[in-house]
Amino acid sequence: MTSPLDLIIVGIFFLITFVIGFIERKRITIEDYWVNSRNTNKFVLVATALSTFIGAGAILGNAGVAYSGGGLATLSIAGSFFFYFLVFAKFFAPKIKEFGDQYHAYTLPDFLEARYSGRVRTAGAAVNVVSFGLFLALQMLGIGTFVAALTGFNPTLATVIGGLIVVSYTAIGGLRADIRTDVFQFLVMLFLIVVFLPIVIIKGGGLEAVSTLPVSFLSGTEFAPFYVIILAFLFLGASTLTSADLWQRAYAGDTARNVRWAMNITSVLVFLFLAMAVLLGIYGKILLPEIGSNFVVPELLKQLLPSGLFGIIIAGFFAAIMSSADTMLLITSMTITHDLYQKTFRKELSPEKLLKVNRWVTLVLGLLALAVALIVFNIVHLTIEAVSFYVALLPAIVFGFYWKRATTTAALWSTVLGFLTIVAFLFISPVQAFIPGIIVSFITFLVVNYFARRNLSSTTVVNVK
Repeated sequence: MTSPLDLIIVGIFFLITFVIGFIERKRITIEDYWVNSRNTNKFVLVATALSTFIGAGAILGNAGVAYSGGGLATLSIAGSFFFYFLVFAKFFAPKIKEFGDQYHAYTLPDFLEARYSGRVRTAGAAVNVVSFGLFLALQMLGIGTFVAALTGFNPTLATVIGGLIVVSYTAIGGLRADIRTDVFQFLVMLFLIVVFLPIVIIKGGGLEAVSTLPVSFLSGTEFAPFYVIILAFLFLGASTLTSADLWQRAYAGDTARNVRWAMNITSVLVFLFLAMAVLLGIYGKILLPEIGSNFVVPELLKQLLPSGLFGIIIAGFFAAIMSSADTMLLITSMTITHDLYQKTFRKELSPEKLLKVNRWVTLVLGLLALAVALIVFNIVHLTIEAVSFYVALLPAIVFGFYWKRATTTAALWSTVLGFLTIVAFLFISPVQAFIPGIIVSFITFLVVNYFARRNLSSTTVVNVK
């Protein structure tokens, strides 16, 4: 049972987070709310990019996959994201920043409209709403799971309280509040690697204890066929290139050079945190072989840490979850307000009115995500499903930046058919849904683009440099 000292520490963390976010409620404009006035320095960018990227899906999801039979092979996911994060840092993040400044862009679909058309923007916005809506529900579920497992509190009440804190400061302060809280949460998260991981490894018998696990577990074949692991390494991390939260951070940076530097540093930290999650799952299998993937990390915390330190580490996990939840909420509300309501339906609003509408949309979406989190209870599958939808946008983004002959028709149909393929295969094999999704998306783009180029004598595009 959690001690009063631990509850006080976690309560102080929640209070500080709320106060930091609440302070940002005054003198805020829509530019502050959405992109922090485009003047975020490189050190703050590292903190907010990492805090956003590492959430319930990254920690609880990867630990759950490793625990469920992914074993050491789950490191392929960490390696994939590390590689594509470096690609994003070098080849995409500076261009995104320059594009954002030139076209006054706020969202990823803004690029799709400028490069292709309004129809492609709408398709991209729909993909964003689905994927980030799932991620938002995942973060809410992570909060509820943690509180219920560690304190014995009613999980419904725990999810509602934690979710309402995230919803309140995000709705009030937008990205400015999000970034300020991310910096604080980033510092708290560092305790996870510096303190908690070494404790788990020592208690689990050291590195040599891993060799006692079955080969089928360590190789990952208990979780998925080997070809899935290979394809996960080759393609799953590519979702980084279409991650709307990283696009928003790139928009919010002060210079393209600083954005590139920040994303390079973040890539290393992302790998370390993902590797930590994998090790937590593996040592969880050694220490708690019957606990279940949803609760392996909370149970490790509860059984291995003394009072006081337990509260600090718990605050670190809440920091990781909440810093992702607020961004998922903000991205989803921006997409609905800016890309669908304002642009698709041609609703011209003043900046003041737009800010007010976005706050209300953020509040409503947060409440809906809370409702979903209270119904769904499978962290591993929710993580896989949310990431899988990212790949539907990959051809439109990659070819949009680096292929002048890419056409609007190809971008539209590759997004639509890739998305529908993923939806269909989620009912057949959720773990492998991203594979046919990315194959269909790329093949569709290339085939449709070939015939579109034959039928069109010229195509007018915006050249993003």
